[in-house]
Amino acid sequence: MIESGDRIVAGISGGADSVCLLRILVQLRDILGIRLRAVHVHHGLRGEEADRDSRFAEELCRELSVPFSLIYADVRGLADREGISEEEAGRILRYESFESEGKKWESEEPGAGTSSVKIAVAHHREDSAETVLHNLLRGSGLTGLAGIRPVQGRRVRPLLCVGRDEIREYL
Repeated sequence: MIESGDRIVAGISGGADSVCLLRILVQLRDILGIRLRAVHVHHGLRGEEADRDSRFAEELCRELSVPFSLIYADVRGLADREGISEEEAGRILRYESFESEGKKWESEEPGAGTSSVKIAVAHHREDSAETVLHNLLRGSGLTGLAGIRPVQGRRVRPLLCVGRDEIREYL
C-alpha cells in the first residue's frame, strides 16, 4: 500500500479519523522514508465551524511539520449544476483536490525517480460496512458488495482494517 520512498498526500478534515491517519503517517515517516503533505478541503457549507476545522488542520500540520494546503471548494455550486447531493459533490471535489495536489507535487519534482505520489484517506472498517449496506440497498451486484477497496489506483486507505473505537483509543 505504501512503500519506502513514496510521497503521500494525506486528506485531513480535522475529524478523528483523518487526524489519526496523519499522526500514524508522521510516526512512519522516518521508518518508511516517506514524505508527507496534507490537504484540507473547505466545502464552504458550515460557516464558522468549517473555518475552525480548517484552522485546526493547519495548526496540527504545523505542529507535526507536515506541509499543508487549504483548498476552497464550491460544493453547493457543483451540486446545483450537476443535480447531485452536496455529499456527492463534496466527495467529487475532495478527490479532485487531492489528485490536483498529487499532480502538482509530481510536476514540482519530476525527477523524483520511482517514488510515486499516493493519496491517503481515512476510511475505516465502519465506512466499508456502510458502503456495502448502501450498495446492497441500491441493488448493486457482487462488485458493490465488496465494500471499499484498500487500494484504488493511487488512493490508499491504511485505516480500513481498524474500527472507529480503535481510532479513538489511539488518539
